[in-house]
Amino acid sequence: MILKYYQKIDDALSYLLSSVCDEKKLIKSLFSKSKITYVDIGTNEGNFLEYLDKFCNFKKIICFEPIGDLANKISKKFTKKNIEVNNIALSNKKKSKKFYEYEISSQSSLYKQNDKFKSLKKLKKISLINTITFDEKFKKKEKIDFCKIDVQGEEMNVLRGMRINLGKKNIKLIKIEISFSERYKGSKPNFFEIISYLIKYNYHLISIAKIKYKDNRILLMDAYFLLKK
Repeated sequence: MILKYYQKIDDALSYLLSSVCDEKKLIKSLFSKSKITYVDIGTNEGNFLEYLDKFCNFKKIICFEPIGDLANKISKKFTKKNIEVNNIALSNKKKSKKFYEYEISSQSSLYKQNDKFKSLKKLKKISLINTITFDEKFKKKEKIDFCKIDVQGEEMNVLRGMRINLGKKNIKLIKIEISFSERYKGSKPNFFEIISYLIKYNYHLISIAKIKYKDNRILLMDAYFLLKK
C-alpha cells in the first residue's frame, strides 16, 4: 500500500517536471563516464563549459571565441584541462567580417541588433574579425562527441561550414540555439531551416532547453540533435 502511494507521488512529480529538460541527465545518459571531445562555438564567458565541467570527463576541449579578452579569460580559467582556445569566429566562409561587441558580451554578434531589446543594445565597439569554417579547422578524421553552437544569428552559416564533418558523421551530439524571432538585422528566424538542414545528415531533435519568451511568444531556445545510427 505504502509502495503504491510513493509510486503515485513519483509518477505525479515526473509528469509535473516533464516540461523541463534536465540537461545534466540528458548529457550523462549519452556519455556516462566516457572521456569526451567537446567543441564550444561561441564560448563567451565559459558558463556552459563550467557547468559541463562539474559532471563531464573531458578528453579534449576546443573553444572558439572572437572576443579577445574573453578568449584569454577562458584559457586562464581552465589551465588544468586539455583545452585549445581559438580567438576567431566560425562561419560558412573564410573572410573578414564586422563584429558588434555589446556591453552585455553574450549579445555580441556578426550582426547588429534591432530594436527588440533596447536595454541590451549598448554597443561597446565594432571591429573587423576573421572567420573560418568548421571543416577548415577539423580536416582530420577526429571524432567529436559533443558540439555546442551559440553564435547570435550565425548558426546556419556555422552549420553550412560543417557539412563535410556532418556528412562523415564525425559529431555525435549538437546543441544549438534556435531563433523564432528576428533579433539581429540581416539574420532571420532559423527554426525550420536548422531542423531541415540537420535531418538531411541524419541528426534528429531529441530535446529542447532554456526556452525564452517575449510577449508570450517563443523567442529562442536551445535544441539538442543526436546523430541517428
